[in-house]
Amino acid sequence: MTPGTSRRGGPSLLMTLLASMLAVVALAVGGMFFFSDLAVRREVARLPPEVQSYLRARAEAERRGEAPPPFPALPQTTAPAPNSTERAGDGTGQAGTNRPRGPGLPAVLSPRSRDFVRGVQRNMVEGGLLAAALGALLSVWLARRIALPLGAVARAATGLAGGNLDARAPVLRGDREVADLARTFNHMAASLQALERERQQAVADIAHELRTPIAVMQARLDALEDGVYPLTTEQIELLSGQTQLLTRLVGDLRTLTLADAGRLGLHRQELDLADLSAQVVRDLRDRAASRGLNLVLHTVPAPVQGDPDRLRQMISNLVENALVHARREVQLTVTRQREVARLTVDDDGPGIPPDSRQLIFTRFARLDESRSRHTGGSGLGLAIVRALAAAHGGQCDVAESPHGGARFSLTLPAGPGPG
Repeated sequence: MTPGTSRRGGPSLLMTLLASMLAVVALAVGGMFFFSDLAVRREVARLPPEVQSYLRARAEAERRGEAPPPFPALPQTTAPAPNSTERAGDGTGQAGTNRPRGPGLPAVLSPRSRDFVRGVQRNMVEGGLLAAALGALLSVWLARRIALPLGAVARAATGLAGGNLDARAPVLRGDREVADLARTFNHMAASLQALERERQQAVADIAHELRTPIAVMQARLDALEDGVYPLTTEQIELLSGQTQLLTRLVGDLRTLTLADAGRLGLHRQELDLADLSAQVVRDLRDRAASRGLNLVLHTVPAPVQGDPDRLRQMISNLVENALVHARREVQLTVTRQREVARLTVDDDGPGIPPDSRQLIFTRFARLDESRSRHTGGSGLGLAIVRALAAAHGGQCDVAESPHGGARFSLTLPAGPGPG
C-alpha cells in the first residue's frame, strides 16, 4: 500500500490537499509558459520571412554547436539614411567602397520590440487570469469535496444530540479521514443505541425482579392483616426470605454498577485460591448433600492478590450455579500455571448450548425461566463473576465439561509464592 492511500481505497486528505496545491501551482506555471511561448510564436510570425528563416537557421546551428550564419541583406524599400551605408574594409582600418545594404537584424526588430513586449505582457495577464480562474474552480471543488461529508456528519450529530439514535452519517467516497470520521460516528451512534436498549431492558428487568418479591410480601401482609393467615413463625420466615432476596438483589445491582463504572473498591491482599475454595466447599457441602449431590475439591497452592470477600463471592456464585444444574456431582479444581491461577467448576448437568455461552454472563439472563425464579436466582450471579474477575485483572469463561455438563473457568493473575 502506497503512502497516502487508504486500506479502503480512498486517498488521504493530506495527499488530496497536497495534490491540489501542486495542481494549482503546476497550472499557473504551465499557463505562464504556454502563453509566453504562444506570445513569442505570435510575434515571430509577424516578422519578415527572411528574419524567420534566419532565426530558424540560427537556432538549428546553436543546437548543433556551430557558428551562427550571417544575417542576409533585406530588400531596401525606402531611401537609406545617410548613415545607412557600411564602409567595407579589409580589417586593417582602410576605407573601402560604399554599397547600399538592407537594414540589419537590430534595425528590423527595433520597431517591433515595444509591440513584442506589450504582446507578451498581454498574454501573460491573460494566462494569469485564466490560471487563477481554473485554480479558483479547483479550490471550490476541493472545498465541496471536504465540506459535503463533514456537513453530513454535522447534521447526523445534530440529530443524535436531539435524541434521534437512528441518525447515521452517509459514508461518501472520498478522502480517507473524512470517510473514517463518518464510520466512527456511525459506530458511536450504534453503540449509544445499543446502550440505550440495554438500559431500557435493564430497567424493565430490575422492575420485574423487584416486583415479584414485593408482590409476595404485600399479598402475605394483606392476608395477615385480614386474618387469613395467623401470625406464626412460618409466616415470619417467609417474609424474611423475601426480604433477604430483595437485599441480595439490590446488593448485586450495586456491585455490578460499581464494577461497570470502575469504582468498585477492592481490598487486595495475598491469598491462596485453594484455601478460599475449600472454605466455600465447606459452607456449601450441606446444601449439596440436601440435593443429593457430591461436592469434590482438587487443589494445589495457588497464591493470588485480591479482595477475599469478592473472591469468595465469585467462587460461591460459580458453585451455586453448578449445584442448580448438576445431576450427581460438582467438581472444583484449583491449579497454577506460571503466572496464572485457575479455578474450574465442572458439573454433569445438561450443559450450555454454544450459542448461549456468552448470553449467560449478561444481567438477568436465564436459560430456564420456569426454574430459575423458583430456585431464588436473580440472574445476576454470573454477570457479577465476570465483572469481579475483570476488576481483578482476570476473566471468566464457559465451555463444555468433560463430565458432560458445563465447565466454568475463573482465571486470575497469580501472586508471589511462599517466600
